[in-house]
Amino acid sequence: MLLNLVKQKHTVVIFFRSIVISVFLCLSQVSSNAKTHIIAKGETIGIIAKKYKLTISELAGYNGIRNPNRVKVGQRINIPENSISINYTVKLGDTLSSIAKKHQTTPDNIAKTNKISNPRKLKPGQKLKIIKGSSPKSTKPKVSNISEDSLSKINRPRVRRGRWKHIVVHHSGDNTNSLQGMEHYHRRVRRMENGLAYHFVIGNGVNTVDGKIYTGSRWSRQIRGGHVASTALNDIAIGICLVGNFDKRTPTAKQRSSLKALVYRLRQRTGIPLREVRTHRNINPKPTACPGRLLNLKGILN
Repeated sequence: MLLNLVKQKHTVVIFFRSIVISVFLCLSQVSSNAKTHIIAKGETIGIIAKKYKLTISELAGYNGIRNPNRVKVGQRINIPENSISINYTVKLGDTLSSIAKKHQTTPDNIAKTNKISNPRKLKPGQKLKIIKGSSPKSTKPKVSNISEDSLSKINRPRVRRGRWKHIVVHHSGDNTNSLQGMEHYHRRVRRMENGLAYHFVIGNGVNTVDGKIYTGSRWSRQIRGGHVASTALNDIAIGICLVGNFDKRTPTAKQRSSLKALVYRLRQRTGIPLREVRTHRNINPKPTACPGRLLNLKGILN
């Protein structure tokens, strides 16, 4: 009987020891795969990104941070798993999308890292630096944020490749603007024969539906805009106007969501790189405050 008790005790010890070892191995595996960083005083997203050999957009996107300038001490930042830099040689038939999918990153990240201005001009044998495992969690906007009617109008025209080079974001300057009022002003007062100067207008909920994307005839007809003080730029720049005065208030949440989704869809259709999505102030040949100091385009699109 005593021998049986000893055997039972020995079996129990082995059982618990195996549990402890299993838990330890499990925890070790988790800790080796997942990294987190707690923001210390004086640290910025830029400093943290550099430490882990990432770009600001990669780290912010991975954590769903819209504005990299607004982080807090003590905030927990997730570091992409296996985020290591590798060298890759482009093969025949490779595209940025296929390479990005293979290495858990995005075409934009590869283009930015390697300063590629035209993603369609990859050459076999070309050397690329790729940061593996830096695929962001939520950078892709939901096209479902756009109503079926609006999406249908955005998708309807046939867009010639290379037709458009820039996307320019404006504000209307008045919180009570209506589509009819803007059309009348541009056609009758500004004497624009094609009417509404913008290709798209995003409403704010006053005299337009909040977040609704209105498609102008300039997009439907694929003709130049009238929104920039340059004929040459108007010929190659898509104009998007958000109703409101963003020197006085920020765009509504629905406007921000619609702008992000619209820009994403337009970039898909036209091949315009993210860096060519500009504010009116940033691209206009003449000084302008448009689209107001409270519209943070970078924060909306990231």
